[in-house]
Amino acid sequence: MPRPHHLHPPAGHTPPPEQHMTAKTPAMLVIGLSLSTGLPTFVEACHRQGVAVVVICEPFQRDTPAARQLTELYERRLALADVPVEVAVLDSVRVLSAVQRLANNLELKGVYADSEKHVEVAARVATIYDLPGPGLRAATISRNKVMQRLLCAAHGVAVPPFTVATTADEAYAFLAEHAPVVAKPCSSSGSDGVRRLDCAADLKDYLAEARNAPFLLERYLAGREISVECLVLDGLPMLTNFTGKGKGAEPYFVETVQVVPAELAAGQQTAFAGLAMRIIELTGMETGILHLEAIDCGTVYPVEWAVREPGHAVMDLINWRYGGQATPFLVGMHLRHDLPQVPAPAAERIALTVFIDLPPGTIVRVRQDRDPNTIPGVVDFDFYGSPGDATGYAHDNWSTFGAYSVWAENRTDLVRVLDDLDAAFGVLLRAADGGETWCCVSSQARAEIFGHDASPTP
Repeated sequence: MPRPHHLHPPAGHTPPPEQHMTAKTPAMLVIGLSLSTGLPTFVEACHRQGVAVVVICEPFQRDTPAARQLTELYERRLALADVPVEVAVLDSVRVLSAVQRLANNLELKGVYADSEKHVEVAARVATIYDLPGPGLRAATISRNKVMQRLLCAAHGVAVPPFTVATTADEAYAFLAEHAPVVAKPCSSSGSDGVRRLDCAADLKDYLAEARNAPFLLERYLAGREISVECLVLDGLPMLTNFTGKGKGAEPYFVETVQVVPAELAAGQQTAFAGLAMRIIELTGMETGILHLEAIDCGTVYPVEWAVREPGHAVMDLINWRYGGQATPFLVGMHLRHDLPQVPAPAAERIALTVFIDLPPGTIVRVRQDRDPNTIPGVVDFDFYGSPGDATGYAHDNWSTFGAYSVWAENRTDLVRVLDDLDAAFGVLLRAADGGETWCCVSSQARAEIFGHDASPTP
């Protein structure tokens, strides 16, 4: 483990002369290391507020080809830390032991979970060292979909009919009464393992994959899904954002488009924000981010929630919308700093992330007339496909063919960026019947935002 006494204060932070020999370095602990794009901005905000960043994470596993492709990204993320600390397993005992040693040389100012599975560990660190955080109750409930459903049902929050299937007979009985249904692992995050089941044959296939593990079954709801991100300080939402979600083809529920802000009528905003406030109250959430996914079917139902930064680039989209001030405000909450005025959104700014989802076929050609990352407004464009690769709609977060974000000043600017992107890049697909079609990577964004695919033909 790197020795904390080698740590230097972040740039711009100069202790008074009399403290140079005795003062501990103020530090933010980051538990876990995600590969999402939000960490660089978070670290920069910490440094600007005078604290160093210590990342406590597990060694990166390079045991699959997909993981090995991410090695360089992992190393870049880890290099952001002023002190990287690798721990064999991020359980409570090992993390608290590492934090105890770090506290000999550091003034612990805050703790932050950088990934879903480490939310509870970070909450325990916050409890022991009296640091701001969501609280153990909120963290524990956020990690378990069954607890979420039971809590809502017990307190009058609308939820669809549901059951925890512990046997095949229970699952078949629920399906017979409520089909179509959605099956979900009890404690995974995102869309992993989430599937629509219409009939007994679908359930049979799902049971084979579940391998006797209990799972949640609930009646399928058709409606528009939105996520609500609240920056919560001492139980009060200070900033509330609405993110629009585009989904891939069912029976899977993979997010393929994320748009900030979501277009909502005033009444819809009130309903989604009201549900978020109710979740904050029921869980006793204290300080941090509430990331609530909910669906509007006439009634707004909770899908699931977490008390950590939303995945992928959503926090970057929010930060763009709020003039670069949302992440610094979040950091300030976790450091108990005197906070400036709550950031206000820029009136017309819009930002999105697209996960490139290609229809079934075979890639014939990838056309790149210009590096998409040189287009003003395009952020982090990546495409993973090559000629000869088989394609098909995404069934999990790892089966898309790339991703990109767009940060635009307004809708006119967004159309300009998407037009430039299509002029620069395209994918020629051959379908099973031999027909060939050019696919524009902007088509998902145009369909989600404008309600149709107005992309030009490459």
